Amino acid sequence: MHFRIRIFAISILTVSAVLATVIILSWSRIVQVELGRLDDRLCMETRRTIPRFDENGFPRNLATPGTTDVALAPLLEDLVDKLRVASSGQLMLRIESAEHNLLIETTGAGTRELIDRLDWVNAGQPHERCRLASFEYQQNPWRAGFFQNEDKTSFIAVNLSATTSELESTLQQALIVVIPISLLLSVLGAWLIASHTIRPVRHLQQAMGLVTQKDLSHRLSGHKEDKEFQVLIEAYNTMLDRLEDSFQQISRFTADAAHELKTPLTVLRGKLEQAVLAEDSSQLDLNAILDEVGQLSAITRKLLLLSQADSGSMALHLERVNISELLDELIADMELLSDGLVIHRDIERDLITKADLVLLRQLLNNLLANVMRYCLPEKGVTIQACRNGSSIEVLISNYCIPMSADVRKHLFDRFYRGEPEHTRGVSGSGLGLSLSREIARAHGGDLTLEPGSQDIVLMKLSLPVVK
Repeated sequence: MHFRIRIFAISILTVSAVLATVIILSWSRIVQVELGRLDDRLCMETRRTIPRFDENGFPRNLATPGTTDVALAPLLEDLVDKLRVASSGQLMLRIESAEHNLLIETTGAGTRELIDRLDWVNAGQPHERCRLASFEYQQNPWRAGFFQNEDKTSFIAVNLSATTSELESTLQQALIVVIPISLLLSVLGAWLIASHTIRPVRHLQQAMGLVTQKDLSHRLSGHKEDKEFQVLIEAYNTMLDRLEDSFQQISRFTADAAHELKTPLTVLRGKLEQAVLAEDSSQLDLNAILDEVGQLSAITRKLLLLSQADSGSMALHLERVNISELLDELIADMELLSDGLVIHRDIERDLITKADLVLLRQLLNNLLANVMRYCLPEKGVTIQACRNGSSIEVLISNYCIPMSADVRKHLFDRFYRGEPEHTRGVSGSGLGLSLSREIARAHGGDLTLEPGSQDIVLMKLSLPVVK
């Protein structure tokens, strides 16, 4: 089902349900009000009919006794008019005298028993002496009023179907006009709502059609759009930003990987071509070839670990590792390899974490190797390790040639090696820091470059502590 049709159908159903609810509640309220007015009229008429008859049951306005039936006709017509029924057949009337019992009974149905078995309720103000009751008679609902004074009682009942039939007829006549108009307005309103709702979606769809794999620069404008669609547009633009960054990173990564692999492969090919052309194969420089093969192997291994980190499938063989002892061992090797480098250390004892020892050693080796390559030896290196809450923090800082904020921002990018003045005469692939950060994150920690002056590099390694 199309979205527009679904919105249209939901709107029609909602309006129809609201209209039906309004009609039902209005009808219920009208009937309730009309029944309340009927109760007032019943109490008024029961009280008003008693003075019209004397102690013998004759109307007081008769000049000649014995013609009661003739005198009742105007009374019944008056009751029919006052109680709003169609005929006297929809009325019951009984008047009794305490001394002479039955005075008047219009139905001849023995209403005395009916009066006795009804559950009467006092009408309250302003009809304190009037009582009301409801009952079923000949499969129709009736409403009765009962009034009693010192010597007489009056009972009047009305067929409720006669009272509500007029209301039903009036309501039907109104609905014949109201329902078609309401349905027409509902259809038009639903169509306008559906069209207005689908318009931002169409804009989004058209904008999405402009985005291709080769052009991810197009962005949607949330200007003049509803707040809900502005949130959607912002999320869509953010997704495009991430996609564009990912595509650019992949493109740079591919180009840089091809460049890094090209150099040792070119050297290998040149050496092998020399060996083939040389008359004396003993002149083959095996050491140079082994160096290039080792470099290729190292780059390939790092690329494999980075791809595993990207896919979340880096295999870890976890065991308890004492970082304090591991740092002592690596710093001792560092002192042997770098004559004249001053190392300041402050390492807390028994810093235990759970990690893959091989990968963790590689991480720390990468950090210390960068220190040896890029530091200013005369100013020294500071290595600190301590426990901070639930984490172990390893801080490694050294002085270097001043680096701009832009260089610092890209230090963890793959194959990025900084400005030429920083890398002149220094070998490397530019993968060490990015791989070290992925290893730290795979262990539930992180590796960050802390803010500081341009001539100081401060790396902070965080790892979870194990008791």
